[in-house]
Amino acid sequence: MAKTPSALIVDTDIQSRFEAKQVVKASGLTISGECSFGMEAVTTAEELRPDVVFLGVTEPVERALQTVEALQSLMPDMPIIVYSATKELDIIRKAMMAGARDFLAKPIKPETLRQSVLAALESEEKRKLRQLGQIPGAATAGTIITVFGAKGGIGKSTISTNVAVSLAGQERASVVIVDLDNGFGDIAGMLDVRPERTLFDMVRDLDMIERDDIERYVVKHELTDLDVLAGPTVLEWRKISPDQVRRVIEFLARNYDTVILDTSGMLNELAEMAVEVATIVLWITTTEYASVKDSLEAMQALKMLSYSQERVRIVMNAISPDDGVRPSVVQDALQRDVFWNIPYDRKVRQGTHLGQPIVVTAPHSIAAKSLADLATVIAGGRVDKGGKLQLPGFKWRGGAAVAEG
Repeated sequence: MAKTPSALIVDTDIQSRFEAKQVVKASGLTISGECSFGMEAVTTAEELRPDVVFLGVTEPVERALQTVEALQSLMPDMPIIVYSATKELDIIRKAMMAGARDFLAKPIKPETLRQSVLAALESEEKRKLRQLGQIPGAATAGTIITVFGAKGGIGKSTISTNVAVSLAGQERASVVIVDLDNGFGDIAGMLDVRPERTLFDMVRDLDMIERDDIERYVVKHELTDLDVLAGPTVLEWRKISPDQVRRVIEFLARNYDTVILDTSGMLNELAEMAVEVATIVLWITTTEYASVKDSLEAMQALKMLSYSQERVRIVMNAISPDDGVRPSVVQDALQRDVFWNIPYDRKVRQGTHLGQPIVVTAPHSIAAKSLADLATVIAGGRVDKGGKLQLPGFKWRGGAAVAEG
């Protein structure tokens, strides 16, 4: 870094601001200016354009956190480092959620501040270079499978959990399923697990998490090696952004062979992000008019938003014994081939009531076999039918499986 980084000190307490200036000077950084919270901070930062903002948080914390959010919104490339005498985890969490890059507890050592500033600026510089394509992005080793459906009640979460359990049962496969239903998702309940932590906790702690720490945030499915990252509460969802969730997904993909994302039944910002990061999207629909109509509208919306649909695979799920509509009818309506057809099986609902996927409770049922075969194909395998490796009832054409008959 060629020049000495400059810091804008934002603090309402005169004594605290004086102490902050002494620490900044002792750390070898330059002071571009100082000011209080609110519009004064926003105006000063916009005028001076410092390399970093050094912001003090005292009770009541709301004004300080509001200023952090305003500065982050105005200049997202400018790191904000928060300092405070408090050691309350809730305040630290709120500051990080508001957009602070780091949190330093008083009294602050000059070297600690300097290291924090340099690390924040280096991270920002790498991010910009990565966006410009001048350095490669972080390699993502794992496959990200997003399970999406443009309507509720179509068996999306049932398919997510069964595919995840089936993949986890394959030899040497590490799999995690993430509940991204920010309505009332209950992947944990469907797998009968009781998590102590959720996605919200991982978002909060991500910068401090190493590979060996993951097990503290996920819960193991008792009957398989599947890891489950439960979703936050409805109110906690409001405190995290799709970009923060994306970072967690990318982190998991560097540490698991497969990451399964179970989304909500609507095309919101979180679902759009999940579709964007996916290696493959299993798009669930039924033959009901409302399901097909909603799927068509959602696909058109994604197209208008310039999302690639090359990775989308249509999975038609029969949720009624009277569901006799041929796959070709759905294909004509969506103008896309049906990748997989899951037959109706009343044992699916029975398994849900037991809190276990059908591939566990009734592995020889027709739906369980179809779901297990789907997992095998996703993993790059072929299904052995009658001593011949093939896709049962499907033929490959143009990179997609098409239902025969």
